[in-house]
Amino acid sequence: MTLVGSGKVALLCRELVIPCLMVANVWTRACSGLVAGGSDAVHIKEFDFLKGDFVPENENPFNLPEAKTRASYKSRDVLSVGSDFGPDSLTDSGYPRTVREWVRGTDVKDAPVVFEGEKTDVAVGAYTSDQRFRNGPIYEVRYRSVTFYTSKYLARIIDYEHLLAPDDPLREKAGSPPEFKEVQVQDDADVSFIGNLLMITLRSDWEPVPGQKFIKGSMLYVDAKTFLEKGPTDCLFKVFFAPTERTASEYTSSTKNYLMHMILDNVKTKVEFYNITADGFVRVGKDMEPQIRDVSISAIDAVDDDRFWLTTSSFLEPTTLQIADASLVQNSEIDGEGLYAIEKVKSLPPQFDSSNLEAIQGSATSKDGTQIPYFLVKNKDVTLDGKNPTLLYGYGGFEINLGPHYTAIPGLAWIERGGVYVIANIRGGGEFGAKWHQAALKENRNKAYEDFIAVAEDLIASGYCKPSTLAVRGGSNGGLLVGNMYTMRPDLFGAIHCAVPLIDMKRFNKLLAGAS
Repeated sequence: MTLVGSGKVALLCRELVIPCLMVANVWTRACSGLVAGGSDAVHIKEFDFLKGDFVPENENPFNLPEAKTRASYKSRDVLSVGSDFGPDSLTDSGYPRTVREWVRGTDVKDAPVVFEGEKTDVAVGAYTSDQRFRNGPIYEVRYRSVTFYTSKYLARIIDYEHLLAPDDPLREKAGSPPEFKEVQVQDDADVSFIGNLLMITLRSDWEPVPGQKFIKGSMLYVDAKTFLEKGPTDCLFKVFFAPTERTASEYTSSTKNYLMHMILDNVKTKVEFYNITADGFVRVGKDMEPQIRDVSISAIDAVDDDRFWLTTSSFLEPTTLQIADASLVQNSEIDGEGLYAIEKVKSLPPQFDSSNLEAIQGSATSKDGTQIPYFLVKNKDVTLDGKNPTLLYGYGGFEINLGPHYTAIPGLAWIERGGVYVIANIRGGGEFGAKWHQAALKENRNKAYEDFIAVAEDLIASGYCKPSTLAVRGGSNGGLLVGNMYTMRPDLFGAIHCAVPLIDMKRFNKLLAGAS
């Protein structure tokens, strides 16, 4: 069972014990998305955490048949939902074009449409960010995902009563909420709310006021109420993160009192901790060296707790789930993950013998001089005689980061048997943020292919392999990548595995219409 939605949508709600006065500090329900066969269509079923089971029919659950549904609670008995409701309810991409407010116990087909986008959009959605526990207001947000990387946001600050069903007596007494206002950021920027602050993540350079310019990949914060009411001109912008040539922000996650920031430093991960204050963020703890591993962090209960889920893995270590505590970082002089990890929950069993293996990082020089990092997993005592069977994998698209992860199948079938396994971090991916992705788009798409060739040539020059012992593999967008290797440099490879490729993009575009 997985919780559905994008990073913009939270699907958990809290039981409201005394409306408008207090909130019980227990997560009680979630809309779970049940997926058949790995598609992006989901069957929505409402789950009750207190009973440990799905909400029964006699309690009027928020259940929906399989579709590309987007859903988010406004309150316990009101759901903002977009789905396939018949003609004109979907975009050309097959995702929701409209948002309805569905009151528990009513027919979803009778739920009024409160927001809609264009047929040419990728999707639309809505969510509520209740920041009262951080002495902030309640934000109601609607958005149109116009393209894969651009969105338009509308937001307003509302009272709790405005979240209730229209016929609720408290809602009737509250009067009308304020009008939505456009969030005046660039179309390719992302926004989120923390307490009284609006956080803005840039995918392109931005000059909100004359003389004040911020570079792509930066994260800014500003007083949310001022920004929504007056726009950027009267605001004081503060920089939370500014990227360098070899660093990028991956994501943030917040507990009750702390903001945790995941950073990629030359495609290696590190976590920074910040204390959340009324007007910003104060760094706590010490810098830790970035490591070749994958880290995932998410709050257990961001409203009342500073503990969080810590999931780690590496090329040689299977996934481990731990409970960690951000508050332990505050006054400590100790470095390392052991500082804040307090309880190991579970680890997946190892799938291959890694006792004599190692993961290292290399770098190749592309045709235009750009340094292209790559990860190499191999036997510790491998001989550099050019005879090692070497498998090179790449993708280079959609701002996807090919960072360290447990390589169960290559480990068992290839590395454990003496093969060398390589992952190339070519342009088009997200290893160094938006700039790395954008560097290989459209007329510069060849940069991704030149990067991949450079890594292959570096492996040969370093003595790991020769063309007859070097194989490459890529799937989907990576299939297009290795398809280009077949036509551009067939002399460089002994084998090419082109998996589920998108080779004829003009034909593909005609078959699958829409901005997606």
